Order: sequence, then C-alpha cells, then structure tokens
Amino acid sequence: MRRLSSPRVPSRLATRAAGSIVVLILAAAMSAARADGPGAAPAGTGTAAAAAADPDAPTVTARADKTEAHVGDPISLTITAIGRRGVAVNLPGTIALEPFSVLERKESEQDLGDGKTRREFTLVVAAYEPGEVEIPSVEVTYLGKGGEIRTAKTSAIAIKIASLIANEPEPALKDIAPPVAVKQQDLLLAYIAGGVLAALIGGLITWLIVRKLRARVLLRPGPPPRPAHEVALEKLDRLGAYGFLENADNRPFYFAVSEVIREYLGARFGFDSLELTTDELITELRRSAGREVLLGEIQGWLSACDLVKFAKISPSAAEARGTLETAILIVTSTRPRANAVEGAPSGDSSAGASGPSSTKAAHG
Repeated sequence: MRRLSSPRVPSRLATRAAGSIVVLILAAAMSAARADGPGAAPAGTGTAAAAAADPDAPTVTARADKTEAHVGDPISLTITAIGRRGVAVNLPGTIALEPFSVLERKESEQDLGDGKTRREFTLVVAAYEPGEVEIPSVEVTYLGKGGEIRTAKTSAIAIKIASLIANEPEPALKDIAPPVAVKQQDLLLAYIAGGVLAALIGGLITWLIVRKLRARVLLRPGPPPRPAHEVALEKLDRLGAYGFLENADNRPFYFAVSEVIREYLGARFGFDSLELTTDELITELRRSAGREVLLGEIQGWLSACDLVKFAKISPSAAEARGTLETAILIVTSTRPRANAVEGAPSGDSSAGASGPSSTKAAHG
C-alpha cells in the first residue's frame, strides 16, 4: 500500500505550486496597472492618459523661452492649463525643480469664451551648474466631480546650461587688455581763469575803496576861515613894522594900505570890493552895512589915498603914520561887536580922520 500512494504526493504539490505562481503573476499585473495611472504618465502622454481616465482633467503643457542658457541666466517657464470652466486648477506653492531655482512666480487667468478657462503659471528659473539638465515635470492639482484632489503633470523639458568660461577645451586667462583712454574733464584752465577773474575783481574793489577813502579825506572840511578883521589887522601891523622915513617916497605904502582896507571891507560885508572905485565901494557899503560904519570918514580916507596914488604926491612920514592909524581904526570900529578888541587906542578916530584930510589940505 505505501508504494502505491508515494507517486501521487509529488503530483499534488506540483499542482499547488503552479497555482500559486499564477496568482502571483496576476497580482503583479494588477499592481502594474494601478501604478500606470494618470499622475505617472510618461513625458508627452500623461495629459492624454489623464483625459482618457477623467474627462474633467485639464490639458496641461509646459514651455521654456530658451533651450540653451548660461549659468545663472533667467529662464521663463510657462505652464498652461486649459480646462472646463468651474474646475479649479492650482500650482502648488512649493515646487521641486532641482537643479533649477525659482526666482519669480506669476499667475494669470483668461476665459476662452467656449466654456473653458485658460490658467497660466509663469516661473522664472535659473540653474547654477553647467551640463545637460532637464526641467522636471510639474504637477498641477484640480478638483474632480466628487471634490477629490487630482493631479496632472507636464512633460519634462531638456535645457543645456553652458559655463561662462567653457568656451574652449582648455580655458586660459586672456591677455592683458591694452589701456583704454578715459575721457576726463580737465578744469585747469577754468580754475586759472577763475583765479585771474577773482584777482581782478579783488583789485577793482580795493581800488574803489581806496579811491573813496581818499575822496573822503580830500572832501574833509578844513579849518574855518579866519575873521576878516584879524587878517586885516595882521597885514596893517606888518606894514607898520617897516617904518616911515622922512624925505622918502611913501606912495607904495598908500597903495598897500588902501588894498588892505578895500579887501577887508569886501570880506567883512560880503561883496567883491577890489575892482570897485571909491564911489562904487561907498555905494555898496551903504547898501550892505547901513549904519554900522561911518561912511563919511571911510570915503574921506579912501579919497585921500587915491589922491596920493594918482596925483603922485609923496606924503611925509607923519602923514603916512596917521593914515595907518586911521586904517586900524576903520578895522576895529567895523569888526563884529562880539569879537571887539578891548583897549582900542583912544583918540585915534580924530587923528585918523584928520590924517587924510590934512594930507589933502597940504597938497591942495
């Protein structure tokens, strides 16, 4: 009996093993079918697979503005999702795009007018390592009919990143560039001209100031003029100091003393007396001095002097001395009262008055 049953046991074990293998193969096939869903479609076919699985899935595409760039150059990546109106499509806030870095992000939405909406996501990215790289596929999310969150992917984009110094097989430093002429504003002449102009202006100002100061000094009023009677008495004293000689020609003395008295009377009473005749001088004295002077005595004295000057009569020393005393009396009696000289010689009036008249009588 044992020998008859031993060949059947291996047969049953083989049948069971074969069944287990079939089950494992079917399970693996089902797992592979599940793994090949819409979110994991190969590049270029993921959107079509998602649309076949879900009619509400948006059409998602991606494009870059350049396929070649240098290290650090900005690349504009535009992700466009076109779907049914009312289906919300979003791009996650954090996106893994290694080896690219996101520099800037913008979004826009447009109603196409046929029941569809286009939503664009623009990303500015840059890579910092040279080589043949890819912008990885980007997932966008949308809401299904049941409110569940679903995803759709774009295709990867190949980008060639070139190095800034990889233009030669064996890069080397360039030769030293020749000097470059740099235009620089030369203000030397302007500074010199400005200095000369400033010096001229300073000299002109100094000259004007000095001129003004000198003019001020020149225009400074001098001392007040001496009173006319003081000047006349001083001249008469100088004439008397010469002395009188007998049997000498005393006519020059009469010329001088007559001029002193005429000059004094004009200065004392404010008129030009040197060019006037005796009669004209007396008329002017009558108009200017009035009763302040004894016109008769002055007229007689001047007439006596004129007689000596023009008749060629030579008076004696005593007559000349009397004429001088009368001249002094005319000055002292007609000077301003506030400055009257005290102690004037008494009796000179009669002597002086008689002097010229006696001379006239002597030579009549």
